[in-house]
Amino acid sequence: MVAFPVAVNGGRVAKNTTYLTLALIGQKLLSALYFPIIAGLIGPSSAGLYLAALSFINIFAIFIDLGLTPAFIRQTARDEREGKREFNVIMSFKVLSSVVVATTVIITVVILSRAGISHPDISYIRWAAFGMTLDALTATGYGFFRGLQRLEFEAIGTVLHRVVVTIVGLTALQLGAPAIVVIIALVTGSAANFLYASFHLWRQGISWRPSWDWAVLKKLLIIAWPFAVAALFTAIYANSDTVLLQTFKDHRSVGLYGMANKMVIAFQIIPAALVGAIYPAMSSAFVTDRARLQRLIVDSMRYLMVVFIPIMVVIVLLAQPLVLHIYKSLWLDAVWPLRVLAISLPFLFLHYPLGYLLNAANRQTRNTWNVVITVTLNIGLNLLFIREFSYKSVAVISVFSSALLFSLGLYYARKIMPLSGRVLLATLGKTTAAGFILAAVGAGLVSYVNSLWGAVLIAAVLAVLYVVLLFLLRIVRSHDVEALFRRLRRV
Repeated sequence: MVAFPVAVNGGRVAKNTTYLTLALIGQKLLSALYFPIIAGLIGPSSAGLYLAALSFINIFAIFIDLGLTPAFIRQTARDEREGKREFNVIMSFKVLSSVVVATTVIITVVILSRAGISHPDISYIRWAAFGMTLDALTATGYGFFRGLQRLEFEAIGTVLHRVVVTIVGLTALQLGAPAIVVIIALVTGSAANFLYASFHLWRQGISWRPSWDWAVLKKLLIIAWPFAVAALFTAIYANSDTVLLQTFKDHRSVGLYGMANKMVIAFQIIPAALVGAIYPAMSSAFVTDRARLQRLIVDSMRYLMVVFIPIMVVIVLLAQPLVLHIYKSLWLDAVWPLRVLAISLPFLFLHYPLGYLLNAANRQTRNTWNVVITVTLNIGLNLLFIREFSYKSVAVISVFSSALLFSLGLYYARKIMPLSGRVLLATLGKTTAAGFILAAVGAGLVSYVNSLWGAVLIAAVLAVLYVVLLFLLRIVRSHDVEALFRRLRRV
């Protein structure tokens, strides 16, 4: 979230945090349920077509916005009337930039095709480009509301988008529609979200009218360029592995890796929700109370250590029965990358509070440089190994990249403030010991799994055992639980 209000209303910030956190949780839960179902219905190759088109488009989509949305949020937060004037200029620019970018994408695919280089299917790309345009315009609409600290509309729209996608996609596939309907469903969700945002803008007396003011646009682009650079490298980091797999291997490889990656990424809702909830407090504490900021960071990292260990162990142990009984035998080759990617969970989880700490301390540029370094090494290593090892090397390099990004964040976070290394290492040591015990018990039970419910039962048994170990090893004590509930009630 990027917003720079002149005066922050504490109650409004708390409500905004709640709205977006609940929306994020709802969206991720629906996505976690939706993708396994459609993947089982369409198979790895068709899923690869879908994921490759989205990854390809997501990189180009940055050039529609060019960082204007966060810049617009800041300007609107400072002056609502100025925001209303800038809204039409930005929307006009985005309509033009959408046409240019969509045309560039299609030309790029045609060039790749004539050069004999593997590329996403042009039919999927056309639909994805249409969805990209709708999402870019919708982001500007919600940007206006963010500037006014009114995030309830975006929260509802986010959930609406995923609900529409789920209903349309599953219904169409059950009725025998071809696999491309999955991306058409995504565009339908984007259209519903765009119409919902437009309706609430209309209620605020705002409707888009073509308007061009080069002076205003130039001012905004100057403000926006740092956001654009950060967004570009973040998009490359998130999507380059899929694009490279598509380029050098095939759709099936994209599908197998993409499924494993999506299953692991789904768990990022946990650190995202936790750190998103405390970010306003972090930003305030950086200015007023550094000791409180340190407690917030250390406590959040300790909580995340407690959480990621059992998730990682369960995924590694139960990857094969879960894939076999959820995705079916066509997807069994995804077990290997799933187990490898599960190892990245500690780095993914712990990077969240460190990244937000850098943002709270006005070190966003450092965050961007960390991503630039990581994505450069990630792409270089993939280019070296992807032809020979396909999605297996991509999974290993992804873990390395996550570890590198976390290490860079930790290094620079410690320059801002001490992080009570002894406390964190003690917690990590104890949770790791609990994880090994969990793994030993689980290894003895996994051979008895012969159905999805069997896997769920073993996961539940391991969860209960882990809770017992948390108290036996004094990782968590009664006052920790009480403190956690007090903080949740305040949020």
